[in-house]
Amino acid sequence: MTSTERQMPKQARGRAAVASILAAASELLEEAGFDSLTTATIATRAGVNIATLYRYYPNKFAIVRELAQSIEEERSGVALEALAELGVASDWREPVRRAVRAMAQLRRDRSGATAIRRALQSSPELWHLDHDVNAATATAIAPFLLRVNPALAEERAQAIALTVVHTVASLLDLAAGERERALGLERELELVVINYLAPELDRA
Repeated sequence: MTSTERQMPKQARGRAAVASILAAASELLEEAGFDSLTTATIATRAGVNIATLYRYYPNKFAIVRELAQSIEEERSGVALEALAELGVASDWREPVRRAVRAMAQLRRDRSGATAIRRALQSSPELWHLDHDVNAATATAIAPFLLRVNPALAEERAQAIALTVVHTVASLLDLAAGERERALGLERELELVVINYLAPELDRA
């Protein structure tokens, strides 16, 4: 269930309740993780009764899915904004660096982002959301790669884009769990992506 599929609140009070539910779920995920999350604890933290919560969400998976969808779409958005300069900027490396750094910064700035990523990975019910967003992001990135190197086959560009998207997501997950080494890992990630892309994009 996504925000477009669930019952949409028509009044300000209902919209406030939904915002409180989402904020409470994000806080609880950060504090105790997905396995400890329940609709009862979310309702209590949000200051709404359980019937109000169930009016908008049938279970905790629907709540976490909406949180995750928002973060995943934002992640895709910041990447595409930076990569839009591929083929326009004099050096393709700089847009790639900006994209990686923007996604890393989003992880740091967005409350609950790390906990929500962990929930996506630990729940079969939520795993496909991450996969679908990665696939959609790769499909959007592939044309930028072709802009830099038109000689690339479309299927190859799609495979490269999907590899990059999954690599970035996985290594940022690792960096989130290694706080003291996070910045160093993010710089290593930039090198991994740039060195992977170089044989194809420098050929143009």
